[in-house]
Amino acid sequence: MTVSPQAPASAVTAASPPANRAERLLIPATFITCLGNSIQIIAASLLVVQAEQTAMSVGWLFIAVAAPQALLSVWFGRLADRFDRRMLCLVCDLLSAAGAVALPVWLLLGGPTDTAVYATNLALATVSALFIPASNALVKERVHPERLGKFNARFEVATQAGTLLSTGIGGMLVQLFGAKPLFFFNGLTFLLSAVCWIFVGRKPMAAAAQDVAGGDDVSVAEASPVVRLGLLYAIGNIIVTVSNALVVVLVVQAFKQGAGVLGVVDALAGVGVVIAAAVYGKLSGRLGELHLMLLGYLGCALFITLQPRFGTIGLMMLLPLGALTFGLARISARTLLMKATTEDRAGSVFGATNAFGLAASAGAALAITMLSDHTHVKYGYLSLGVLVAVVASITIGSVRRLYGKQSTGTFAS
Repeated sequence: MTVSPQAPASAVTAASPPANRAERLLIPATFITCLGNSIQIIAASLLVVQAEQTAMSVGWLFIAVAAPQALLSVWFGRLADRFDRRMLCLVCDLLSAAGAVALPVWLLLGGPTDTAVYATNLALATVSALFIPASNALVKERVHPERLGKFNARFEVATQAGTLLSTGIGGMLVQLFGAKPLFFFNGLTFLLSAVCWIFVGRKPMAAAAQDVAGGDDVSVAEASPVVRLGLLYAIGNIIVTVSNALVVVLVVQAFKQGAGVLGVVDALAGVGVVIAAAVYGKLSGRLGELHLMLLGYLGCALFITLQPRFGTIGLMMLLPLGALTFGLARISARTLLMKATTEDRAGSVFGATNAFGLAASAGAALAITMLSDHTHVKYGYLSLGVLVAVVASITIGSVRRLYGKQSTGTFAS
């Protein structure tokens, strides 16, 4: 069956099958992993700051986390297409649990804090470089194509919920027990996630037979603009990375506010994405995923540009709207990318997309923050908004023209 990228959701959801066991378990596994990873970064940052007393030390920590994914995601994505993806996810979680627990054990034995934190997070980031393409390819493998939009909306909710709860849980645990016990908690989250992968079960025989037989997916994916859809998905990485860098400068330096306001801002952004996930199904049904992605990115670009212009209250009002439009575009991009690629190449596609997204985010963050330092942070926001609007408009336009030239003009479904 084929479905146009602009086809109403109602045309397909009537015959949409119910969620299978794998789909039901992938969401809690995502939530648990996101919760653990976010707490890991919080605890590691606290330990590094306490040990070295410099902001640059935290910057090096984030570089240690990003570098392996940028360098290894493409190769690891190919591995995810060659081996059992469920087993790869399971092995990744077990290795991550061991790495998370190794850090506090090393510290309890009297090892140096800074070296242990950098080494552990570098190792965890290396494992994550394999986990990201493997888990995304597993979604493509196990979730029915007609349910990808609904699944990806829930995926974003799970991701945001894990991130938001990590701030509250992490802060509470640090106050009660200090930073070191958080790593044991993080190890537990990885083990719980591993349990989910175990219960996902092996790949159904029918799906395995379909891989061997091939089918419409191959011919359609060859005509699908996978590279351009990957670029559209990577725009989300750029928005998140650059916005996270700019908002600290905006709140602390420009608005003269404290860390409490930053916490409120993060929470409001998470709420906006959760609302986007809730309304995505109806909006994508009426507008189509490609149109919704265009409106989402253009709306996000507009709200990004306006955020620094109306003070703290204005930022708090505009940020949820920006997060809402971002969420709609992000879910649409993820869904279309998954529909466009074939199952046997899903790992490679998401590995390359993750690597490009991280590299592009680093470059954009460096250029835009330098511009902000030499002018004013509002021009950083303006440049980010213009970048998002221009790249999204041109790329989505090229995708629409490609489908207009095709006789089928369809995604595999």
